[in-house]
Amino acid sequence: MVDVSDDASQLSPAEDFAVSFPANARLSSIEFVDGAVVLQFEDGGPPQSVPVKSLAAIHGGSIRTEAQHPAPLDSPSMMDKMFGREGVAVTENVQYVVGLRAVGVGEVLYLVADTFNFRKSLGDDAGLVLEQNLKALIAKLTTVAPSAVQDSFVTALLGGMQLPPPMDSLMEFLRSASR
Repeated sequence: MVDVSDDASQLSPAEDFAVSFPANARLSSIEFVDGAVVLQFEDGGPPQSVPVKSLAAIHGGSIRTEAQHPAPLDSPSMMDKMFGREGVAVTENVQYVVGLRAVGVGEVLYLVADTFNFRKSLGDDAGLVLEQNLKALIAKLTTVAPSAVQDSFVTALLGGMQLPPPMDSLMEFLRSASR
């Protein structure tokens, strides 16, 4: 007879509601050096050199975020004006992320394009438009590591096709990139 016990019953209350991210490391810049990429990390840790031959996969994605903030009412009544009532406006932003997986590196190495140092990574090829810099960085990564697996976001971006729908969170992206 096989013992089928519920592992959830053995968790402490703190573990019961814990959120677990796949192992990850956020990049602040990537430098391309002869046959390797030198990775700088957001946490200020020491740079790490990874041979381009060991880059196994290049993932990309967009993450949609919404924010609500006060806004003037379209046609406020006298009472609305008197009590200073405001409406609510919703703004939507999209962040772009790129993830790298490499043989021998346990973490998903990822960058968030809004805070990434494209100037250090692309040199004179870096411009002022985020999407162009992102495309140039991914093109450079796929050029130096042509055998790395590319997901649908990467192929769509490089091919000028419609991008896949945005993800809901960074956690969803990391889970997708860690597979």
